[in-house]
Amino acid sequence: MTPEHDLALSTHAYYVGELDAGRRACERLLARGDLDAAMADAIRANRVWYLQTLADYVPTTFVRLDVEPAHEGWSLFNPTVIVHDSRILAIVRSSNYTISPDGRYEMPDADQGVIRTENLLVTLGQDLTVAGSRRIAGPPYAATGFPVTGLEDCRLRYTASGIGVSATVRDVAPHDGNCRIAVAELALDEPGFFNFRVLSGATPLPHEKNWMPILGKRAWLYMASLDGHTVTVGEDPEIPDAYSILRHGRAPPIAAEFRGGSQLVPFDGGYLGIVHEVSRTSHRAYEHRFVWFDTAYTLNRVSDAFAIREPKTIEFAAGLAMLNDTLVISFGVRDAEAWVVEVPADGVRDMLREARP
Repeated sequence: MTPEHDLALSTHAYYVGELDAGRRACERLLARGDLDAAMADAIRANRVWYLQTLADYVPTTFVRLDVEPAHEGWSLFNPTVIVHDSRILAIVRSSNYTISPDGRYEMPDADQGVIRTENLLVTLGQDLTVAGSRRIAGPPYAATGFPVTGLEDCRLRYTASGIGVSATVRDVAPHDGNCRIAVAELALDEPGFFNFRVLSGATPLPHEKNWMPILGKRAWLYMASLDGHTVTVGEDPEIPDAYSILRHGRAPPIAAEFRGGSQLVPFDGGYLGIVHEVSRTSHRAYEHRFVWFDTAYTLNRVSDAFAIREPKTIEFAAGLAMLNDTLVISFGVRDAEAWVVEVPADGVRDMLREARP
């Protein structure tokens, strides 16, 4: 089909009920790599109307993580998961704000406009129900007074001493207000973060967040596509608290706006993860994909875009774990709900297709 035909389909197929045709047209256009930024954004906005949920592709079992928040009235959202010593562990973010219908952050008057985050360590049973929950003591660090404090959107990862996290911090000196990636070890017996360090690069971006830990490596997926390449970051063994950026093979055009989500977990001889894309209609909506990289971090396979539970809203996947022959995905909804969902690994394999047209 010609680009002009696909462009017409991406808009008009919805109105005649041809949802599959409209969805495929959007994917073909985004896979071309020759759209300008404004046109690509318009195609993603169209795609929201064709989006299917994860349950449309694979069998799903959803469990909401309803535990006591860090403080009365605080929210629960954006959990991350990992399998450790045959246990399923999760960290659930708990914060003091809500998002109003018009997108404003609203905090209790007593917090004087400061967004606060604390984290909960949650143990899950084999059926993903909550077996226990305890607040994690936050690490001490030199704070600047910037009105966003705490470790945000943790990702669980394996470390030399057990497990730890990488997370975003904004009020750490001397990076006042800029998102920076910090790492810390996690103590399980008396839950707390220790060995807290902020990673620094030679030329850090104004904001750095949502790095995807590569489980089993001291490295992260930095971006699925940066200047047309997959890029990872690794801790620099020569310089404490520093990281180096490594560019890998060419990234397919479909990955141009892929953003960080879960960890990358070993899967079928490579690494599987979940990324998100942002679409804007009257409001922001996040759409997700499974992605598969080979051991050289070349993006070879992707799934269709999907909503996890609710189309046309903000869902955010921050965790992925392999459990026997199933995959456990952890995600938040509207910065207000924490969920996990179990899906069969074979079903996810069937969702993956070649990343290049």
